[in-house]
Amino acid sequence: MPGLLPLLPLILLGGGAVAAMLAAPRAPALSRALAALALAAAAVAFGLRLPAPDATFALIVDDRLARLAGLVVCLSGLGSLAFLRPGGPSREGPALLLLATMGGALLSGATHAASLLLGLELVTLALVALFVLPLSAVALEAGYKFLILGAAGAATLLMGLALAHAATGSLEFAALSHRGALVAAAAALLLAGLAFKMALVPFHMWTPDAFTGAPGAAAAFAGAASKVAVVAAIVRLDTVGPPAGWGIGLALFGGASILLGNLVALRQDGMARMLGYSSIGHAGYVAAVLGAGAAGAHDAALFYIVVYAPALLAALCVSTLVGPEARIGDLRGLVWQRPLAGWALALALISLAGLPVSAGFFGKYVIFTALIEARAWVLLGLALTGAALGAYYYLRFVAVIFRRLPDPASPALPGAERVLLLLATGATLLLGIRPDLLLDALP
Repeated sequence: MPGLLPLLPLILLGGGAVAAMLAAPRAPALSRALAALALAAAAVAFGLRLPAPDATFALIVDDRLARLAGLVVCLSGLGSLAFLRPGGPSREGPALLLLATMGGALLSGATHAASLLLGLELVTLALVALFVLPLSAVALEAGYKFLILGAAGAATLLMGLALAHAATGSLEFAALSHRGALVAAAAALLLAGLAFKMALVPFHMWTPDAFTGAPGAAAAFAGAASKVAVVAAIVRLDTVGPPAGWGIGLALFGGASILLGNLVALRQDGMARMLGYSSIGHAGYVAAVLGAGAAGAHDAALFYIVVYAPALLAALCVSTLVGPEARIGDLRGLVWQRPLAGWALALALISLAGLPVSAGFFGKYVIFTALIEARAWVLLGLALTGAALGAYYYLRFVAVIFRRLPDPASPALPGAERVLLLLATGATLLLGIRPDLLLDALP
């Protein structure tokens, strides 16, 4: 029986959430500090245990995949907290962010239906509350859509789990390794429920409204941290050998998401909405490579989603600084007004476009390589088309950032946002030069 050390990150996140919630009504600054401390401590705990031997519990496993995904989820949570605006109705924001992070960390190590459902619902319900925190009409609409569609996704996932139990008598992930019509139906419903969390077409409808109506920090967590956790769960399910329809479904969802996400993003002038639609395309690359079933598909998917996280955090942080409804024209001359924000946004968009010298370039490289190895020519064609469309609309925004303005004066960036942009930019550059640092750490 393993000790409690593998559970330390979850204990830190849970204890921190309770402490931050208690401090929120009277001392919001203390609540924010406690949340940051808990997130940092959990990230350190995950990081220090990366080379440790595996430990198995009844509902979760503590292996390299769970620790790496948990580490990225905690760092993404910390990054989101940096630009989560304090005060007013947002006092409970840090505690909610901790609960969502705990759900993501739990999901990363889930091996049982109970831990899978608990992790997903912790993330979903905490995000619903985070989305509506501004109490504005657009925020309420974003939260309402996420809640309704999330309930539909959870019901679908529950039905899949129930069918798997009826067919095999087990709620372990390994139940999906059995064969038969009932198990195939269970795998299809389970995949549909997870596709909602990944914002894959046709379960993507909540994403654009979440990116434009919800606080930027909440959208960043939904787009980065929660997707890292869901990808870890899908990779773990994929390793048990689910029915053949599982891979076909992933490939169909992935191909449709690449095409639709990038085509619609092409027409967007709003920064957050463009990032929302493009995030559907990025989720599509991950689903497509997992569906293709190449030998290196798991490493490619994990590498891609991990390097996507800092770029999205930096882009949404700058978008929030410019304004809640920032459009392409509002970015004009940003690099002369606020050099750090301008350069960080430019590099983040270049990484999202998959251009050198950024981590996103190697992200696209490993995806294309895995699709070629799997001889998935249709998916490769869709991925290349999506990458070309993405390069066009991302570079539209990058070009505007470097246009000169007659008056470059502008207020300085807040300290937390400065640190986040420096770290996210550093990570994107470092992994663009040394991708082996992450590739060697993958399970």
